[in-house]
Amino acid sequence: MGISSAFVNSSSGLSAAAKWSELTANNIANANNQGYVKRSLTTESVANGGVLITGVHRELDSNLIRMYRLELAGMARQETIANELNNYSYQLGNPDDTFTISGQLSGLYSGFSLLSNSPADVSLQNNVLKSAQGLASSLNTTSNSLAQTLSFVTKGIESDVRAVNGSLEKIASLNNQIAQEGSPTARRAMLQDERATEIDALAQLMNINVFQNNDGNMNISTGGGTQLVYGASVFGVQYDSAGGSLNVGNVEITPGKDGVRGFSEGQLAGRFELKDEVLPQMQLQLDEFARALIQGFEAADASLAAGQAGLFTDLGVSYDPLQLNGLAGRISVNAAVDPAQGGEIWRIRDGIGATVPGSASDSTQAISFLTVFETAQNFDPAAGQGDTAELMDYVSGMVADQKLVQVHAQEKQGQLGGRVAAVLSARQSVQGVNLDEELQRLTQIEQSYAANAQVMQSLTAMIDTLLASV
Repeated sequence: MGISSAFVNSSSGLSAAAKWSELTANNIANANNQGYVKRSLTTESVANGGVLITGVHRELDSNLIRMYRLELAGMARQETIANELNNYSYQLGNPDDTFTISGQLSGLYSGFSLLSNSPADVSLQNNVLKSAQGLASSLNTTSNSLAQTLSFVTKGIESDVRAVNGSLEKIASLNNQIAQEGSPTARRAMLQDERATEIDALAQLMNINVFQNNDGNMNISTGGGTQLVYGASVFGVQYDSAGGSLNVGNVEITPGKDGVRGFSEGQLAGRFELKDEVLPQMQLQLDEFARALIQGFEAADASLAAGQAGLFTDLGVSYDPLQLNGLAGRISVNAAVDPAQGGEIWRIRDGIGATVPGSASDSTQAISFLTVFETAQNFDPAAGQGDTAELMDYVSGMVADQKLVQVHAQEKQGQLGGRVAAVLSARQSVQGVNLDEELQRLTQIEQSYAANAQVMQSLTAMIDTLLASV
């Protein structure tokens, strides 16, 4: 090897060591920064000797990244369902709680049982009235809580759609910047980190497919294949609040809908599941119970004329089959039995339609009212509680089923959370910074730099000696 070749080799070695040292120091400085992917230099030997730095390489495992984003989307869906139902589940209570629907229903049954034994006791009549009002109020409050949950979910969908479009815009912009950067520089690696973090955020909102072009662009589509980002072009998502659909241009991507190229996981999918499936069935269950109460007490009341409202009403009138939706939020106790509203308390004993008090010792109507609780009522099978059930059994099943929706979501969230953590740990082991490795690398860099510097010193001394001998 000639002196000139030795100079080239050692000079390029010093340059590579300096770059290597800078890159390693950068890895150490960003070790705790979320989204940072450790870097290494890519080099190649040149024909006349020496080392050429060709770029900066990011340590990645595409399979682990894909698995992480898929598991993250699944966990986010279940987490959203569980969190959105928190307040409603608290309001719903447990089957044995005193001030919940089931507790109030049990209190009303006990009130009529006592009244049937002592029909003349005004205090027992007032106790029945209080229990009936408590039951109606509990249904109103629970239904209103459910409506509020639906409102929060709808607002969440609108917020999530804005977040999705914001992420798509950022990813497309970063695609453009990365393409302009060209060679694998440190700036390009930084932009790629930023883009990967943005794609992770998008994956939490919806499950996606990610494809990388030869030019480094990341193209994004929904899990079902609808294009969202292609290079620097964005195909935004629109939410049709009137129709309840999600669209990309003329293509529908509504989660949970058959025959569309949408997505099934992610925070946004969880909100749609609540809006389109979970909350409507919960509302139907509440409304069906309110209907059974109104119609049951109408049928058991011999004093009523055709079309006259019974003990329970829909804001003062009898039940209208065309007005079932939201009935639980409107159910009320007939003012005809409430002295505070100009009614007569003795109608609790004699029937809501009675015009004059009956015999104080006559318990016929009170016993008839008890049959409402002891006879199986008809229910819409779509409510998920069977065709027929006694009121207490229906309420107990309804409360248990509605509570289980949140419990099951929490269980699935926990399971998926464990898988997310496991995949993330594996991903971090590949792309995360290991400080021990980086410190060892600094020692190697120091040794390489020292060796190349020693060669340069020796070559300088050799040339000085040759020049002195001329």
